[in-house]
Amino acid sequence: MRTTIEILQKIFTQRFYIQNTGFFLVLFYLLFGVVDGGNLISYHTSLMLGFLGSYTFLLVVLLLWGLYGLKCVGFMLKTFQLQGYEFLYPTMGSIDKRVRQRIWLLLHTAIYMPVLVYAGIAAGVGIVHGHYLPVMIIIVFNVGMCIWPLLVYERKLKQPDVLFFTGHLQRWLNKHFTKPPLLFFLYELFTNYPRRIFSVKLFSAGVLWLTFFLLAQMDFDLRGLQLGIILSVLLHMQLMLHHRSFDDTYLNFVQQLPVPLWRHYLRVVGIYVLLYLPEMVMIVVNAYGKTSLPGLLTCFAVAVSLLVLFRCLLYFSKIDAEIHLRYVLLISFVVLFMILGKYEWPAILLLQAAAAIVFLAKYRTYEPLPKMES
Repeated sequence: MRTTIEILQKIFTQRFYIQNTGFFLVLFYLLFGVVDGGNLISYHTSLMLGFLGSYTFLLVVLLLWGLYGLKCVGFMLKTFQLQGYEFLYPTMGSIDKRVRQRIWLLLHTAIYMPVLVYAGIAAGVGIVHGHYLPVMIIIVFNVGMCIWPLLVYERKLKQPDVLFFTGHLQRWLNKHFTKPPLLFFLYELFTNYPRRIFSVKLFSAGVLWLTFFLLAQMDFDLRGLQLGIILSVLLHMQLMLHHRSFDDTYLNFVQQLPVPLWRHYLRVVGIYVLLYLPEMVMIVVNAYGKTSLPGLLTCFAVAVSLLVLFRCLLYFSKIDAEIHLRYVLLISFVVLFMILGKYEWPAILLLQAAAAIVFLAKYRTYEPLPKMES
């Protein structure tokens, strides 16, 4: 049993944190990177007292925690549907129900743990300052967020073919529309993984909003906006890994079609232009009048160039999420220093050249890994 639990922790807990590395990096930046180290404790104490003393603020915090909880539940459910993990159904089904529920609780709380830790600290602060009712609300809410998912997991185990609301949407779209290759992956995201793309876009918008908020406190600096864009791009890493998994599973045959390589490359570029389009609209709305059109084009070029290069790195053989993260962070730091030195366009040209070279060299010879995770 102990060996089984260790395997399940690797399948669920370890994969969750690896796939969401970019998300947690941005979250760490929002919670700790925007505040001077000497004021960190007072900042978080004030933040906790803020939502403990205001029920409206507390409702917003609970909503954010609830969204994270849904992200955890969605990840657990989607894991059962991944190719290569079909053994989870007979494995979990053969375990005694009481033992299985304890395992569900262990796995779910392990990935929900960041909220539990922060909520626990907030509850301690609330007790010290006499906010007993908000503390009770926080405790009841988080206990509920740890209990109700167990019922969902049990239902999934008993009814593996249950369709979510996107199943009806997917059947309707398949009946009425013929998708061009450019939209294959985006269609996959919006119909089968809506929570994943919604969470990425929500936090990406949060990073950009915080960037514009900080820039409003000082003279507008295009380099500050580009820093926020780099952080926003890093949040899309899990979508790139899912893109690779999707191509490996469903579009491996496309490599051998008699289509010029440059058209394949333009398709990849087009996918990430469309994927980053909501952020581009947000940037235009908030930066209009504060910078020039060439400045906006520079921001968009930096974002798309980073996205395409980070995706093309996954065409190297034997590259996993951990190795990919190392290269991504290294490239991001180099680009950041070039931006700070006002070498944006040389950085863009280098990124585009590197992406094109990697793609042209690896696309035809690339072989998918046998168990690539989405």
